[in-house]
Amino acid sequence: MRFLTSLVLACLLGSSATAEQLSLPGHFIKPSDVKIPAGTEWGQIKRTIQPFENWTLICDENLKLKQRTCNASQIIVDQSGNQIFSWSLAATQDGKPFMLLRVKPSINRKIPISVWFPDRQAPIQVSYTGCDNVVCLGVMPVGPVTRANINKGSDLKFTFQNEANTKVEIIAPLKGLKDAINAI
Repeated sequence: MRFLTSLVLACLLGSSATAEQLSLPGHFIKPSDVKIPAGTEWGQIKRTIQPFENWTLICDENLKLKQRTCNASQIIVDQSGNQIFSWSLAATQDGKPFMLLRVKPSINRKIPISVWFPDRQAPIQVSYTGCDNVVCLGVMPVGPVTRANINKGSDLKFTFQNEANTKVEIIAPLKGLKDAINAI
């Protein structure tokens, strides 16, 4: 009760007490989920999250520079709720769109991700551009085939190999991505 009274008084009096002084032993303030870019100040970045069917549009706006950066993402989980695949539509600095594919690092890195489009005989092979202990990344440019399938809301199939060389197959819908893009 004494802590709560001190906290209320500190808030009412505008005390400059630090988070460390206000927390109980063993309790900590959870940092913001929004990581601010280097060179920006607290409060300078505003994040909006907008859900669409199968996709989430996340936009960060630098209020000082009046710049906005967005990406649309989709996360695929297994039956236990563990993330096994995610991908995002993003753009380079000069505005060229690309898909950033993410898989667990426990994959066979020698075998690229195969991306299967409907009505196409052969998949696009996406090699890994980098891996760490959390994720492996692959970058797929967005060309006419991808754009046409975004417009149709097609389902794409992704296949890759885990460390045991067992094939992992995922079906990921593009439905909703066109609406997310139009909201930007």
